[in-house]
Amino acid sequence: MTWEAKKQQSIDILDKYKDRLSSQEYQDILWVIGNQALEDIFADEEDITNMIRLQKGEVTSKELIVEYQKRWKVA
Repeated sequence: MTWEAKKQQSIDILDKYKDRLSSQEYQDILWVIGNQALEDIFADEEDITNMIRLQKGEVTSKELIVEYQKRWKVA
């Protein structure tokens, strides 16, 4: 899959949640997707839903880190 196709795949995932986001929240996450793609990092469904949770204030970055640490058994 090409770089552009991988980036578009992330955008397509984000678009599934567009109706839950304000225009600014959508643009903010789109900006993150674009910048990560420049580093060859492509957001999957979980990444995007976590970005949405962060944007909505449903979770803090520290809480999200703890969730990952528990899952990966590094905490």
